[in-house]
Amino acid sequence: MNQLIFRADGNAQLGIGHVMRCLALANMLKGIFTMRFAITDPDPAVQTLIETAGLTVIPLPDSADKAAFWGAIHHNDIVVLDGYSFDETFQRAVRVRVRKLVFIDDLIQGHQVADVVINHAGGIAETQYNAAPYTHLYLGPHYAMLRPEFFRPEGFGPPPPDGPIFVSLGGADPHNTSLTVLEAIRQVDTTLPVHIVLGPFHPDCASIESFRSQVPNLTILQNLTAAQMVEELQQCSLAITACSTIAYEVCAINRPLIAVVTADNQSQLAQFLSDEKLALSVNFPTLLTRSIPVIALDKLLRLSIQSFQFSPETVEKTLANQRRFFDGRSPERFRQVFQELSA
Repeated sequence: MNQLIFRADGNAQLGIGHVMRCLALANMLKGIFTMRFAITDPDPAVQTLIETAGLTVIPLPDSADKAAFWGAIHHNDIVVLDGYSFDETFQRAVRVRVRKLVFIDDLIQGHQVADVVINHAGGIAETQYNAAPYTHLYLGPHYAMLRPEFFRPEGFGPPPPDGPIFVSLGGADPHNTSLTVLEAIRQVDTTLPVHIVLGPFHPDCASIESFRSQVPNLTILQNLTAAQMVEELQQCSLAITACSTIAYEVCAINRPLIAVVTADNQSQLAQFLSDEKLALSVNFPTLLTRSIPVIALDKLLRLSIQSFQFSPETVEKTLANQRRFFDGRSPERFRQVFQELSA
């Protein structure tokens, strides 16, 4: 069986988006490859996450120590890189040492020399890439890197009208945007049921716990499996998430979405959600740092939630738009791509 090696980092400072994308891809390729995961100084929670997914962890001493990674890879391996430090120089050094190189991208920067580049953000054209002639580009939501539980070609059924509001602002949420979202919900109606999922690196879980006094029907969840996440999204009437992979998970389950930009690298995906009207609204908190503030994020979110409540036709249009881009068939596409690489 061919060997696949993933290389990505994730922690409280970086977040775990790169790691989660790799694990999603690994799940889709189970049974085709033996798989390992090279990661710098892995946090115990992240290491457990990787091992639970069935991958062997290769701990690296330092992200700048290339020799340690070179020693872990072999000429017949397929290597998958996901991270902002893996530039053209690094890619070239890896590619000469392995069978094939795959790069997971979301910035569209620099010259790409990998055999395959994957970018699941929508609205991207191949002409935007500066890539080697042999590089194959796989772009857009048809190559969404989600866990297999989120793919169901027959669909997940309509959203329940009285379900809770689902909230998830990512694995790290360094600015505690979760608390701002809860404040917006409180301003709409303190009795609304809310299910919030906190990531392993949330900076202030105590502040979320204390908000139960403001929103008594608040349920706080952590460490959910993919199946549990699917169940939570299926039962929700509205989801409020970061403009990251979690937003794609909402679209795959086909639920009304309000999206919030929580990091600079989310701008491309946020623009796609906005342009194609996959979300009811896309909020950019960074705009609020200008010298003349427009409107506070909690107020923007309050208006978005109220709009959801009173605009059923708009909601149905966004759900129809989501179904156009998320057809549940990404796993079979990825298996074909990687089987061709290993041939």
